[in-house]
Amino acid sequence: MTQNLWPRRIVVCAAAVAFSLPFLVTSAHAASRPVPSPVRVLQVGQIDEQDIAPQPGSEPDTLVEPDVAISPIDPRIAVAAAHDGRFPDGGAVDISYAWTHDSGKHWQHAPLQGVTKAAGGQFDRASDPVLTFGPDGSVYLSVLAFDTGCPTAVAVSRSTDGGQTFGRPVLAHYSSDCAYSDDKNFLIADRSPFSAHRGRLYQFWTPFLYDANGNNTAALQVVRWSDDHGRTWSKTVNLTNAGTFSQNSQPMIQPDGTIVDAYIDYGTASGGEAPESRTGHESTHTRVPQQEVADLLVARTSHDGGATWSAPTTITHDAGEGPVGIRCCLPSATADPVTGLLYAAWDSADPTAVQLSRSVDGTHWSTPVDVTHGKAGTDHVNVGVAAFFGRVYVSYGTRDTTVQNGRYVQQQLSTSLGGAYFGQPQPLGPLSDLNNAAVADGKFPGDYIGIAAGPGRAYAVWCRSSTPTDPTATYHQTLYAAELT
Repeated sequence: MTQNLWPRRIVVCAAAVAFSLPFLVTSAHAASRPVPSPVRVLQVGQIDEQDIAPQPGSEPDTLVEPDVAISPIDPRIAVAAAHDGRFPDGGAVDISYAWTHDSGKHWQHAPLQGVTKAAGGQFDRASDPVLTFGPDGSVYLSVLAFDTGCPTAVAVSRSTDGGQTFGRPVLAHYSSDCAYSDDKNFLIADRSPFSAHRGRLYQFWTPFLYDANGNNTAALQVVRWSDDHGRTWSKTVNLTNAGTFSQNSQPMIQPDGTIVDAYIDYGTASGGEAPESRTGHESTHTRVPQQEVADLLVARTSHDGGATWSAPTTITHDAGEGPVGIRCCLPSATADPVTGLLYAAWDSADPTAVQLSRSVDGTHWSTPVDVTHGKAGTDHVNVGVAAFFGRVYVSYGTRDTTVQNGRYVQQQLSTSLGGAYFGQPQPLGPLSDLNNAAVADGKFPGDYIGIAAGPGRAYAVWCRSSTPTDPTATYHQTLYAAELT
């Protein structure tokens, strides 16, 4: 009972904190900058490795592109997931998931059942795992599933035992038409006791549309929702306009149930993206040169449970795509469930910087702040942001490009009170050696990493590559986690 009441007691303070924090975070005076105390790393280490046998054409011993979620009922419970056995031209043999029930002291892992043919499912490949907890402690795992070309689908599996086992997946969306290809899914649950839609699951994704000649005519942001634990789903609602190109929904839910979705807006010209299902046609994800215009990151807002959406507002026009030769680096966004404040973080087109912007309402965004205190000769790989009760956590990898051409990546954590100023970064775990990383149009740690925060705890996950134990092996990329307090 005590654990169930703890998050609710914090949320009762939301109104007072929401009024006080905007003043705190917008102060321009250095003397008033709230400098957070260093975060203590309680546990850090490998939590998962390949669970499923490799298949012809896949890259053995590669876990890629992780996410993590923390239970709102008991912060000792967290669940992570990643690609298992990456194919260089798109997707993976299966998805592996890991769970802890003791604050990261011990993790167990298993292959996800029922999605790919390698684990009792119907699809050739799976990709883009994303996790969210519902208010009752159920955890949901959203996965992109596809055969090479078509069909494509977005599958959602539910666990009621804290991520130890998942039930058979439900297809939140399915397309047998090769003119419509599902891509880049994101799942979020409304857990706010003040929301009219408490318990609702929102499934976002990017459909790529094609004409009869195979020309890509649009890449939209769309959403469906479920009010019965993912058993049935609404009709599809479009956030973006016909004929436009976009990618990477990062939805955020405020305490009153307002949804704000941040995503990359390419306008009416393709951003060089392609869906995972069109194997061999994925984008290169190389950095836009600094003198050129980088990606536009925007946000739209819904006050009616996803049925209608506002016009887009600009967060930044400086979202870079990562270092040359590395596929990575989608932006990340989160809502502090207590204060309601919103945070978006991204790798700048300036290779030395990771930046963050804040918002009270999803419409007005602050001038970006530098998260990394970077210096010449460094660049960054991926970014993840989480927030709880005013503390903001940003995780990212840093490369010293003067050492063996940037071969090594050090995972880092920067923290802030309110998001206006970040202290010096703290290293997390050992170096990652890109010589042994998965490959997909460049070295591939994943397009994103995971980080989640709750009462007194935060969990960061990333994929680390290192020397294989088998001297004849090419790859060795496993899932690492840090548990923070």
